[in-house]
Amino acid sequence: MTNIKLERVFQYIKLNKTSIYTENKHRVSNCSNQVYLAAVILVRLYKEDKAKLTRLELKQWIEYMLYAGVRCIYLYDHFMFKNESLQQWCNEKFPNIVVYHEWKAQIPYSITRTQVTAYKHALLSYGNISEWQIAFDMDEYPFMPGDKRREFLIRFLMKIATMHPIISELSLKNFLFLGKPRKETHILKRYLRRTPNPANALDKPIYRTKNIQSVHIHHNTLRKGISRDANPKEIRMNHYWGARLQNWGEDTPDILKKTIFDDSIVEIAEQLK
Repeated sequence: MTNIKLERVFQYIKLNKTSIYTENKHRVSNCSNQVYLAAVILVRLYKEDKAKLTRLELKQWIEYMLYAGVRCIYLYDHFMFKNESLQQWCNEKFPNIVVYHEWKAQIPYSITRTQVTAYKHALLSYGNISEWQIAFDMDEYPFMPGDKRREFLIRFLMKIATMHPIISELSLKNFLFLGKPRKETHILKRYLRRTPNPANALDKPIYRTKNIQSVHIHHNTLRKGISRDANPKEIRMNHYWGARLQNWGEDTPDILKKTIFDDSIVEIAEQLK
């Protein structure tokens, strides 16, 4: 890691001894009795993406994670062409919040060579700073139906640390939000139909960095503690998969049959406006 990146990380920690506000008024608070949670994300933004994820959706994801209680975001940018780089955008939009890494050495993309190596870098480089890390994609959102207040993830992890200190990894169940997108600016308001139960076993983890032996996409190898599935009635992953199952076309009877209406996260999107 370069000295410049280290300086940015420690500058961020110094600033976060009290509440801070970025230029975009994203409030990030920190107290000595709270857990320190960081997010890790590998980003691939390109025009040909059928999901049409752009910098707007990335901004929405970062804002949501800050709302949830994340203190710092380690972003790994897997761009192919220089004009796709997010470095300047990150520095302008989220100074002292996003720690940017150019991560385009492994082309074409590979889960093992690209994404897992990014997660490994975040664990080795920042594991001594962030007590917990959450590794999600930009269309994946942690959500607690019973707690939609700011910093809900911090309260959840503090409860886990107190009541179940042996837990080193929590797997959030994968609920797919499907169908043709509504004409809404915010991704959380575009898709309002989801699978009633976890769609598959592709969970995503929140984990204690000091207890991880090796990182993977869905389940890590632990050196200490245990891994547990989170109760989806308490906390789950909202995965905005969109119209993939219908080949990006109109809603089908099958899609409507396998999904239920759910707009319970919309009130958070309204607050983020």
